[in-house]
This record gives sequence, C-alpha cells and structure tokens, in this order.
Amino acid sequence: MKKFLLLTALLVTSYNLFAFTTQAHWRWRNDDGTETTATWKADQNTPITLTSTGENFRLRLEVYNNTGTGNVGLLDTLQYATSTSGPWTDITTDGSKDFQIAGTSAFVTQGEATTAQLSGVSLSFSPGKIMVDSMVLKQNLPDHSRSEYEWTLKATANIKQSTTYYFREWGSTANPLDIGETYPSLTTSAVLAVNFSAFNLKQDKNGVQISWATASEQNNNHFDIERSSNGSVFTKIATVKGNNNSTAVSSYSVYDTRPLNGVNYYRIKQIDNDGKATNSVIRSINISGQQVIVKAYPNPTHGDINFTLQNNNGTAITATLTNIAGKVVHQEVIQTNASVSNYKLNLTGKLPAGMYVLQLKGDSVSETVKISVQ
Repeated sequence: MKKFLLLTALLVTSYNLFAFTTQAHWRWRNDDGTETTATWKADQNTPITLTSTGENFRLRLEVYNNTGTGNVGLLDTLQYATSTSGPWTDITTDGSKDFQIAGTSAFVTQGEATTAQLSGVSLSFSPGKIMVDSMVLKQNLPDHSRSEYEWTLKATANIKQSTTYYFREWGSTANPLDIGETYPSLTTSAVLAVNFSAFNLKQDKNGVQISWATASEQNNNHFDIERSSNGSVFTKIATVKGNNNSTAVSSYSVYDTRPLNGVNYYRIKQIDNDGKATNSVIRSINISGQQVIVKAYPNPTHGDINFTLQNNNGTAITATLTNIAGKVVHQEVIQTNASVSNYKLNLTGKLPAGMYVLQLKGDSVSETVKISVQ
C-alpha cells in the first residue's frame, strides 16, 4: 500500500512538472492603434497576404490553462515555420531571420496588459501582455483560465516570396494546438514592393536627418517622407524618387529643416508605379528647446495682417491684436497646422493707421510682434 501511495505521489508530481498550456484562437492586426482600438487585418482565425516588409503588424494569440494542476509559468517565444511540421524558428529582436520582434511601436508598449478581444474558449479571462521589444514572454497563467498575448512583428529583408508561414507560441510549457484549431498563418505575395533594411533618425543642429535603405526594390516609383505630432495623423514633408527595380542595396536621405517641438514621428511611404502605397515602420525623435519663430508681413502693411510660424506643433492658438493704447481691436482662435507656415487674420474692416501689437498664444507659442499699419 505504501508503494502504491508513493507511486501515485510521484505521478502527480511528474504531471505538475510537465503541465502545459494550449494555443487556440488567433487574429492578425494592424499596428495603428491601442490595445483596444487597433484595426484588424482579417477575421478571427483567417490567414492574410503580406505584400511588403518593414511595416509593423501584430498577432493576437489565445493561450489557455485547463490542466487542473494549478498555475502554469510561461517562458515562451513566438516561432515561425514554412510547414506545420516544422522546423520552427524563434522570432528574435535582431532582424536576422524572416521575421523579427518590432522593437518599437507608436501605439503600444512592452508588457502592457491585454483585455479580451477574441471569441475565446469558455474559461475565465486573465490579462496577458503586449510584446514589443522582447522575444521571451514570462507570465503565470492561473488554472482554468485563458489569456491573450499580442506580438508586435515586422517582416525583414530575408523574407521569402510566395511562401506560406505558420506561427506558434512555444516554450517551457510546450503549448500544443487545441483540437480543431489552426496555426496562425500568412502568405507572402509574389512581388514584395520594397525590402527596407534600415530607417534611422538623427538630430543635426536644429533639424532631423532622416535616412533609410532598401535591400531590394520592385516597381518602386518614389518615397513620400511623412511626419506626425501624435503618431497617427501624418503629413508629407518631402518626396524622393525610387530606383524602380533593383536587387542592390540603395541608400536614401533627406533633411527636415523644421521639426516640431517635442516628439516627432516619421514614416516612409513607398509608392509603386501603379500608385499602390505601403508604409514603413514608424520612428520617433524628441526635439526640445526649439523656439517658435513669428514674423509679420508685410510690415509696414496697408491693410491685411499676415504672419508666419516656424517650429510650430500644429495646435490651436489665440491671436489678439491691440492698438497702441492697449485696446483689443481683434481676437480670433486659429487652428494651425504643423506643415503650414503662413496665416492671415480675418479682419472685419480696415484698420486705422498706427502701431499695433499682435500676440499669439498656444501650447507651444507665446510671442508678440509689433506691426505698423499705414
């Protein structure tokens, strides 16, 4: 009897030691919003077609623990293969494989908690994690619960064309696939427009040096360089001609002479000869201490009052015009744009000749300028 009890105890201990979690539902997502607002590339458990490299995208995965043996400690990586039977390759952060962990995102952060976004298995939900800059997922998953993990990825210049890739989360708990479910998958197109191999930002004096490189190009007409103050709404600031078709490394560079105060977000939009466009990853740089420069023109003026703003971040400003006695003769709120320099006061009548003071106030500007009206 003692031997039987000892054997039973050993079996239970062994079962706890090798308890595993199970992978179930999945969904592809764009890296264009928060954990709850980012848009989906396709329906749940539906493959996608990848047409470009270098752009962030996200994979949402459901994993559950229904072993009945207590909490399971995850020490997982995301892997890919070109066959469901393997061989499987860890997705790292160094970009040496076909896919890599993105490293940065303008919308989510490493370790950010997840909420239930998938139609999952019938277990209580335990918050998971967003993975952005780490290849190893560490977390305890309670017994009789499910969680969702979202991996932020991008395809590298090493990716193969016309190939189907499969993905799985795998680690110390040996996640098997739930019965009746499929591995997340995507298929690369026959022509990948541009393989971005580099994209860097560097502050240089009062501007930003923007440089990027491509490992190859097909039907590449040109690049639009775009800038944003919030990482979501972008404005074109420059255009650079592409190399059409090339299998050699091509390097490009432009200089932004008028970056915004604070954080500047940049991306490269690549446009094919047929007008189809794809975006690069988003990079950011913090530019501080740049004074907004205000100039009125013409000065003296015979009527209209125009002014320019440089280094402005595109927020609303209040324009107040006072005469030499300090009386307010005009006031209005102007919604500025970071890519627009010239503005004009909407005066209701002709100003009497004399000296005036124009005051501009906003989040990033508090300037005054004297104006002579003749």
